[in-house]
Amino acid sequence: MNTQGTPIAWPLRLWLAVEVLFGIGAVLAIGRDPANSATNFAWPIQPVVMAATLGAFYITSAPLFLLPLFAKRWENIRTMILPTALFSTVQLAATFLHWDRFSVGTTPFYVWFDSYLLPPPIFVAAYLWHQRRAVSRATSSNDAIPSWLNRLLIICGSLLTLIAAVTFFFPSFLIPVFPWQLTPLTARSLSGWLIAVGTLMLWMSRENDRTRVRLATPMLILILPALLMQISRFAEQVNWGSPVLWIGLLLFAVVGFCGLYLANGSWREALN
Repeated sequence: MNTQGTPIAWPLRLWLAVEVLFGIGAVLAIGRDPANSATNFAWPIQPVVMAATLGAFYITSAPLFLLPLFAKRWENIRTMILPTALFSTVQLAATFLHWDRFSVGTTPFYVWFDSYLLPPPIFVAAYLWHQRRAVSRATSSNDAIPSWLNRLLIICGSLLTLIAAVTFFFPSFLIPVFPWQLTPLTARSLSGWLIAVGTLMLWMSRENDRTRVRLATPMLILILPALLMQISRFAEQVNWGSPVLWIGLLLFAVVGFCGLYLANGSWREALN
């Protein structure tokens, strides 16, 4: 420990580097080439726009693991840890629930399975280990998140988390109204991403320090442009008249606004 913060232990740094490799693999598989998910991903995803959408979320998550590799203090990456563990748990549960839909025995499946089996215990253990050694530092008035933005983080984070939880337990909640075809598996996989973003925003509110949450902001900022980019590639598969589509895009626009506001400040301080 030191007065500036808690150093990040090397095992966590090493695992974050592994997560970057997992992320690169997913981006190349269904971010770049969603049409071939039957051969380059853990299960075949149809329609292709759904694979592209999941690929968009993998694209947005890349900075979440890459930036902490250059950070020095635990307090400045803490926001990301438990939401990532929860996200991985949801994806792992979806895997067991829909085991017959996966390409079991293939290399992409084993990469998928390992990438969600290992993170929950590793991240929870890392969180507990670091927190026992964490330096207590009060948020200064200059770094505190404005009260109006804190409320917005809570509202958006709670809404996304609630939608994700309902969709995971009751996929039929979202399937009939979605702008393209969903299956129970793709609905549950999507709910994992929604719960990741929602709980990340709630944890930002809890942290209530702009410096300590800054490294997580690129994910919030990139979601909307990444989704628009990926969806537009397969525009013919999208029901553009769906209210759910526009409500979702508006919600992610608000998420992006929160990210942009919190990103404004000293990145050197966030990394040091």
